[in-house]
Amino acid sequence: MVKRLLAELAALQPRLIVVSGDLTQRARRRQFAAARAFLDRLPAPHLVLPGNHDIPLYDVGRRIASPMGRYRHMITRELDPIHLEDDLAVLGLNTTRPQRWKEGSISARQVRLIGEVFRRASPGARRVLVTHHPFVAPPSRPRELVVHGQARALPAIRAAGVELLLAGHLHLGYAEAVVQFEGMLSVQAGTATSHRLRGEPNGYNVIRLVPGGIDVEKRAWRDGVYVPVGRVGAGTDSADRAGSG
Repeated sequence: MVKRLLAELAALQPRLIVVSGDLTQRARRRQFAAARAFLDRLPAPHLVLPGNHDIPLYDVGRRIASPMGRYRHMITRELDPIHLEDDLAVLGLNTTRPQRWKEGSISARQVRLIGEVFRRASPGARRVLVTHHPFVAPPSRPRELVVHGQARALPAIRAAGVELLLAGHLHLGYAEAVVQFEGMLSVQAGTATSHRLRGEPNGYNVIRLVPGGIDVEKRAWRDGVYVPVGRVGAGTDSADRAGSG
């Protein structure tokens, strides 16, 4: 499955690969080593965030004293990564919190960072925000807890001109409009390669920022390959649409 994913990514030739957390299961050194080896094989620039599984759970001492130690040493020291191009601005925010472990949060400092980073972007750049914990609950689980601090963050996100929210955590692939803000899309990553699934096959999303809109293709693992199983679009040039197969 990993080999096939890498082959497909090489064929797609994406501008940027986003890994929205949970690179490991229990934040063990050998798991981080495997994740590092996988990232080194990616065929394009990548933006990576930690997930709650990348913080030690049972090793309480390490969780308190150095929750991000192995991640920063073996993956990247940057916990709020930034990717800026003339026509694309992507900001990642670390929403993991060792005191919560499973649940996530966004701080006042990170809310300010949203404005600061996107003000640096070119006026015409497409703006994308990535977190591990989602800002919007999935349609199948509307009562699902989203990231703490959502109420203060969403207005700042809107003011910054963000049109695409990317997240992981729930291991359910979906895309839907953010009801409060017209033109903003929330896209959730499924589980790309893990044996641990949440009621749907392994998969990943292919996202295209087309003129005036966003096109999201969901791909799922079937018979040794990832196949398109749904498509969602949002924006002026790609009227809302959805399909499954």
